[in-house]
Amino acid sequence: MNKLEANISLLLITFFASIQYAFLAGVPAEVSQFSFLCVTNLLGFLIMLLFFYRELARIDGLQVGQSLLLSAELVCFNVFLLAGSADVGATVSASVLSAYFVFVPILGKLFFKEKPDRRSYPGIVIVLIGLFLMMNADVSGLLRKGVLFLLLADISFSFYILTLGRFSHNSNPSVIAMGQMFFSFLFSWGLWSAECKARQVGMSLPLDPAFWAGVIYISFFIRGLYGVVQIYALRYVSPLNTSLIFSSEVVMTMMMSPVMAALFGMPRELITPMRAVGALVMVLGILAADGSIYGRLKRRRAHAKA
Repeated sequence: MNKLEANISLLLITFFASIQYAFLAGVPAEVSQFSFLCVTNLLGFLIMLLFFYRELARIDGLQVGQSLLLSAELVCFNVFLLAGSADVGATVSASVLSAYFVFVPILGKLFFKEKPDRRSYPGIVIVLIGLFLMMNADVSGLLRKGVLFLLLADISFSFYILTLGRFSHNSNPSVIAMGQMFFSFLFSWGLWSAECKARQVGMSLPLDPAFWAGVIYISFFIRGLYGVVQIYALRYVSPLNTSLIFSSEVVMTMMMSPVMAALFGMPRELITPMRAVGALVMVLGILAADGSIYGRLKRRRAHAKA
C-alpha cells in the first residue's frame, strides 16, 4: 500500500461509515446501546478471527497492551457519543463529531510532542466553515448539554487516532484490530451488565430482523473492515489528514440520503443550497489541509524553473 492507495482506502471506509446510519435506524429504541456495542464487537472479532487466525501466532505482550488502550479509548468515545446523541439532533451530532480533527493537532502537540504542519491550519479553518454551512449556519442547535458529551467523544476519538498512528508502525494491524475488538467486547459486556443490574432487567437481545441486519453490517464493515484498513492506512497518512478524510463522512451521509431513503425508507436529509455549498467547501478544505499537495506544487514550480 502506498499513500494514494491509503487515502483511497480511507475514503472507502468513510463511505461505509456514512451509510451505517440507515442500519442503526433499525435498532429498536428500547434496546440497550451497550448490548449493540457488545454483540457487534463480538461478531467483528469472530469475523476477523476467521480470516486472520494465523496472525495470532505473532501476538505479544506489547500488542495486547496496545489493543487494551485502543479499546478503552473507543469505549469512551462510544459512551460519550451515546450520551450526547440522545440529547442532540442527528444533523448537529454529525457536524460536531465531524469536527474532531480540530483536537488532533492540539492533543498531538500537548501529549505526543508532535509538530503539526502549519500549512494544514488554513485547511482546518476552511473545513470548519464548511461544517458551519452544512448546519445551515444555525448555531442554536449547539447550545445543548449533549454537545458537551459530543465534544468529549471528539477528544476521545482524537486520542484514539493519535495513539493508533503511533502503534500502526510497529505492530501487526490484524492483531491490533482483533485485540481492540475483543477488549471492546469485554468493556461493552461490563457496561451492559451494569446497566441491566441498575435497571433490574435481564440481558436479552431482540429477534427483530432490522436489529440483526444492523448488527451484521456494523460487525463486518465497521468493526472488521474499517478497523483493519485504518490501521494499515495510518502507516502512510498522518493522523491529521486521516481525521480530515473521516470528517467528510457528514458530506457522504448527506449525499447518500436520497438513496438510503429509497432503499430503507429512512428520513431523507434536506439538501439546501447552503448545505451543498458547505459540502463543496469541506472538500476544498480537506484538499487544502493535505500537506502533500503543497509539496507537489513546490516540486512542479522547481521543475518549471529548471
